[in-house]
Amino acid sequence: MKRLLFLLLLIPVLSFGQTVFTYGGKAVTYGGKVLTYPAISAVLEDGNTVAWYIADNLTTITKDGSNLVSRWNDYLGSGRDLIQATGTNQPLWSANGILFDGVDNIMITANFGPYAQPYMIYMVLKQVTWGNNEYFYDLDKSGNDIITRSFGTTPAIQIYSGTVLGNDVNLIVNVFGITRSLHNGANSSLQVNNNAKTTGNAGNGNNGNGVILGGGSAGNYSNIQVKEFILRNVDDTDADETVIYNYLKDKYGL
Repeated sequence: MKRLLFLLLLIPVLSFGQTVFTYGGKAVTYGGKVLTYPAISAVLEDGNTVAWYIADNLTTITKDGSNLVSRWNDYLGSGRDLIQATGTNQPLWSANGILFDGVDNIMITANFGPYAQPYMIYMVLKQVTWGNNEYFYDLDKSGNDIITRSFGTTPAIQIYSGTVLGNDVNLIVNVFGITRSLHNGANSSLQVNNNAKTTGNAGNGNNGNGVILGGGSAGNYSNIQVKEFILRNVDDTDADETVIYNYLKDKYGL
């Protein structure tokens, strides 16, 4: 009997074509797969996650009848919420992620911090179009860039927090991928999906202060679509990084 119950627990449970996706006792619905990742909560709720934004969790999204997003709350409830009050600057929500138009769409948190390096950023996104020197995010609202950006020749991206590190050409235009950006002085790194990691010096930069998504403090708007965005104030161990990467890869079928 115990063996039968154990086997039943392994059977995927579908609910009208939606996925019941659980981690750490919390659940969201997401179309396509049934996955259970209890380990993800233990990692991302370890006290080192500064903010965690999930586009398919509508409890964290404030949008109007045209799906323009005015607020994207931190899933962990820190109050470090991405906000855009001006309608023309608001990105567009869809079931495929939050779309920034590359013209004037941007979301910004209130000031918080400062928080010192290291910063580990995980993003599930696609470059809808590629343009030179367009910022995916900026972690310093005061104007001292701490960024991942497109730069050079399509589809190359790089990170920068005082010194350039890149260019990685593996984030193909109009295809979703996972980026891992570690801002940690001489021990920084950039990786797209599970391709080879670029390592080296990205600079010490300033301390982080707030978050800008879809551009930077001086504009540099990017035409990107974002499914998930995680900011951690730690150089993750290989084990923790693998748990987070596999969670994102499996959840979004990448």
